[in-house]
Amino acid sequence: MKTRIITAIIGIIFVVLLMIFGEMLPILFAVAIALCNAIICMEFLTAKKLQKNPPVAILTILFSLAMPMVACTSLWYIPLYVFSLAMFLFMVFFREKFAVFDLTFAYAGVVVISVAMSSMARLICCSGGWYSFYLVMGVVSPWLADSTAYFVGSFMGKRKLCPNISPNKTVEGALGGIIGSVLGALLAGVVFQFIVYRNVEFNYLALLVIGVYCSVVSILGDLVFSVIKRDCGIKDYGSIMPGHGGLLDRFDSVIFCAPVVYFISELWGLVV
Repeated sequence: MKTRIITAIIGIIFVVLLMIFGEMLPILFAVAIALCNAIICMEFLTAKKLQKNPPVAILTILFSLAMPMVACTSLWYIPLYVFSLAMFLFMVFFREKFAVFDLTFAYAGVVVISVAMSSMARLICCSGGWYSFYLVMGVVSPWLADSTAYFVGSFMGKRKLCPNISPNKTVEGALGGIIGSVLGALLAGVVFQFIVYRNVEFNYLALLVIGVYCSVVSILGDLVFSVIKRDCGIKDYGSIMPGHGGLLDRFDSVIFCAPVVYFISELWGLVV
């Protein structure tokens, strides 16, 4: 647990630095998300050892870097089209070299992850201001749901939630995660309104909805990627974050939450 906490502190420091410099140069948010997306997608490929396949690995890296970088432009669909066309060409013309199941696995996972991370880039970089707030809203609820569920489950967990998929998850931890997610979303609004920006009012009803939704979907995201890990016979997707595993192990819940945060932002607006 000590290693997990130290890694989390380092991650928080990185996010804070990104917010400080990103407010002055918003393109840094897109660059950071693109780099994270590339690492996450490559970690996903490692589940089937597809990162050792140069054509698939190179195509994945190029696509995962491009998607978040063009998310705020009218060209957002071009990388998706090119990646899809190339993967389908692999399936048709290189059947003896590439297993169709492996290519389908890579295609589905990389597209889902990249579209979600691109929605995060669009949420932040297309907001027209308050970039750091949108970054926090994209990650705070799922991350706090995960962290709160982990600590509550560790100290109070008794009833198993999904023992066949994730033996350490408990009902008590899930309930703690819901509370942590909601409080985190509302607290983020308070901190940014009265301390960071001071002259901005946020839509707390929208923040409440985000907190509740993300607390539930973060559990689903974690379970989905846990099922994939279990079926592929791996413990973690990577080791870049000691105590947490890979970036994908930390972003699995964000992947399911970020698109909805962007949708709610567009539908209701997070800033009044």
